[in-house]
Amino acid sequence: MASFLTPAIEPDGCTPYQALRRWQTVDMNLLGVREGLSTLDVGCGEGYLLRKAAHRTSLALGVDVAESRLRPSRDGPAGSCRSGCPSIELAVADGQRLPFADASFDRIICTETLEHVADAQLVLRELARVLRPGGRLAISVPHFLCEAILYRLIRGYMEFAGGHRRIFTPRTLTRALAQAGLQPYAGYLRDSLEATYWILLSLLSRPPRRFDGLLAALERWRAQTRAEPYSRFYHAADQLGNRLLPKSVVVYALKPACPAGRPATLPS
Repeated sequence: MASFLTPAIEPDGCTPYQALRRWQTVDMNLLGVREGLSTLDVGCGEGYLLRKAAHRTSLALGVDVAESRLRPSRDGPAGSCRSGCPSIELAVADGQRLPFADASFDRIICTETLEHVADAQLVLRELARVLRPGGRLAISVPHFLCEAILYRLIRGYMEFAGGHRRIFTPRTLTRALAQAGLQPYAGYLRDSLEATYWILLSLLSRPPRRFDGLLAALERWRAQTRAEPYSRFYHAADQLGNRLLPKSVVVYALKPACPAGRPATLPS
């Protein structure tokens, strides 16, 4: 796994990064998700990470901007995120105006969402507002190199309705978190095989469509990389590829227990 951010903070209970399922972006151990804590997933979509969090914590709340985006989580088959997870709640909410009180959640997840919103810095400020002092959050966004390639391959890539409005680098993401009052403590590059898939898909899908057979083979290959049991070969390939062409940047950050410049006070 390629690491770009040297840990500056060692949160209590933080365990070293461990191998994840290839399509699992966030390390729940590094985020410190555990029993007795509440977790908010902003932009939860189908709820894969929400379900991972719900198996470890007392309350897992997933929000997304539209009911249609939550429908796979709420009404999906037996494998949907609510199956066997009574602690999961779902709600429609805009990340730019979260309907929660200050300091409501211990942990926050926000993956592949900031690139879609009109004001990413406003979303980060909202996440910081509803995160409790001492709480942690994990943010992931598409990596700038993969985005730049797709931008060149797909006409109007940054102009699709509901598409990506901006490109992040690891530096710009960590700077944005710091501007929201959060302290990044770890960062990783993830999912190079997914980057490879999307780039090949874009190349093979360009008109005229002459590569339907290759497209079908590409879909079978992607299914193999995601299949159980977990493949050590694909994990090793993904780790190597993350040094060259990652799909996502993942940054973990901590909300200080007291505002910067204000000393902590002891109870009398």
